[in-house]
Amino acid sequence: MTSVTPASTSRAKPRVLLLANLSKPAVVSALEVLRPWLSTRAEIVGEPDLCQWEADTTPNLPQADAALVLGGDGTLLNAARHLLDQAIPILGINFGKLGFLAEFSLEDVQTYWDRLVANQFPHARRVVLEVRLFDRQVGDPWVHRDTAPGLLCRRLALNDAVITAGEPHRLIDMELIADACRGGESATRFAGDGVIIATPSGSTAYNLAAGGPILSPDLEALCVTPICPHSLSFRPVVVSADCGLCLRVDKPNPGTTLVIDGQTNVKLQPGQQVFIQRYQHPLRLVHHPNRTYWQKLAQKLHWAARPRNG
Repeated sequence: MTSVTPASTSRAKPRVLLLANLSKPAVVSALEVLRPWLSTRAEIVGEPDLCQWEADTTPNLPQADAALVLGGDGTLLNAARHLLDQAIPILGINFGKLGFLAEFSLEDVQTYWDRLVANQFPHARRVVLEVRLFDRQVGDPWVHRDTAPGLLCRRLALNDAVITAGEPHRLIDMELIADACRGGESATRFAGDGVIIATPSGSTAYNLAAGGPILSPDLEALCVTPICPHSLSFRPVVVSADCGLCLRVDKPNPGTTLVIDGQTNVKLQPGQQVFIQRYQHPLRLVHHPNRTYWQKLAQKLHWAARPRNG
C-alpha cells in the first residue's frame, strides 16, 4: 500500500475528506448543514461510505489535508484504522455519548475552522498497536511480519487489544512474554478472566474500568492490565511502546476471544499466540484548540471530582 502524505495547506482552500456514520439521524442532518458551509472554505475531495469499508482493507483515497469524521468515538476508531497509512490528520465531530476522541462539536468546527486551517490542522501523534494472531509456534514473526508462517490475521488497535475468557466463563491460564521482539522473556503465567493491552489513547476506556491507570496521550507506552486475576499481587504495569508482547492461552474456553477496540472479535483456539507491537504509523488526531487534556478528564470523566451532597 502506498502511503500518502497530507497535501500542502498553502493553497487557498484545504483538501478535506468527509467521513460519516450515516446510521445516526443526527449525523445525516448535520451533514446537510456542514456540507454547504464547508464547501465555501475547503475542497471536499471525497465522502466515502464508512459502512462499506472492510475491516482488513483500505480503500483508495485522494490526497487530503484532513479528514472530518462525524459520529462518536467508535466511528472515529473505525475510520482512523483506514487512514493511518495515509498520514491524514483526523478531526472528530462528536455525535456519540462520550466524545473523548471525537472532541469537537459542529459549532466548534465552525468557530475554530480558520485557526485550524492557519495552523495546518495541529495534531498529536498517538501510539497504535499492530496485533497479529498465529496458529502455532513461529520462527521469528518480528522479522517476517506479514509473511511469517502460521499468520492467521492482522489487525490494528488504537485503543486496546483484549483477550477475554468468554463462555462458560471459567478462568483461563495465560502466559505473558515480554520483549518478544528481542528474544523474549516469560514475564508471568496467571489465571484470570483475561488481559487488556491498552495504548495511552485507550487507557481511559476498558483499561480504566478494569482498574488500570490513565496514561497521558503523549506517552510512548502501553499498559498491561489483567482482568480479575486470581492473584493478590498482579497489578497493572506500564511498559515501553517498543516492548513487543506475546500472549499465549494454551487451553482457552470455547468462548475465549481476542477483541480489537471493542469492534473486531476473533475466537482463539488452543496453542494460538497473539503478538502485539507498536505500529509503524501513529494516529494523527487533531486536538481542540481551546481544551486541554486535563479539562477533558475533569469534564468528561469527572476525574478527581469531589463528593456531592444529595
